[in-house]
Amino acid sequence: MSQYSLAEHVFVCVNDEHVVLLDLKQDRYWALEAAKTAALADLVPGWPVHCETGAANDPGEAQEVAEALRDQGILSGSEGPGKDATPVTLLPASRELLSADAYKRVPLGLVTVLRFIAASVTAKLSLRLTPFERVIRKFRARKRAGAGVSDPVDLEAARAVVQTFTRLRVFFFTSRNECLFDSLALLGFLARHGIYADWVFGVQARPFAAHCWVQLDETVFNDTVEHISGYTPIMAA
Repeated sequence: MSQYSLAEHVFVCVNDEHVVLLDLKQDRYWALEAAKTAALADLVPGWPVHCETGAANDPGEAQEVAEALRDQGILSGSEGPGKDATPVTLLPASRELLSADAYKRVPLGLVTVLRFIAASVTAKLSLRLTPFERVIRKFRARKRAGAGVSDPVDLEAARAVVQTFTRLRVFFFTSRNECLFDSLALLGFLARHGIYADWVFGVQARPFAAHCWVQLDETVFNDTVEHISGYTPIMAA
């Protein structure tokens, strides 16, 4: 019988022989050698690494690893709230919303500019003043509320909105090394146009790097398929 579960605020994936964990509460990542966590498959439902066929499993060692992760807040005991540790699954990204003409001139009305400023300022303040776990929670709540009353996303309409965002961005900020802010600001701008997409977080273990982007089904909104293909998704909000 399983004795542990993944904490509600933790997300997991496997990349390059490592188990990578995202802890929203601590706003940090952990990278563990996958082989050394395989015994947890007997203790944590959905754990993504299993012992090789015929390999011996040391229950005592597994319990020790589980207790260490529980002390770090990664796992919950049987008495606490938790979830299955199965990694997130997404449709593989296969197309990009924007092309090389994304920076061409587009009509920019006052309302559009004000929406852009509001989305950007809200994103900046949220990331600076609000714990990251709460940022994700608020984003998910807004997305659930909006998606429940909006029509299915028209990709051509979304393309026009993202193109406008991209055009305005060059006057206010750069997206270079600012994927977190850029994605949250874009998601806020899209929401102000009744469009709701996913906020995807990905990692690579060697060398360690984390990245995030906006995606809907197999379409990437603010990145390239080639770039994000180097990352394994660990969370989609």
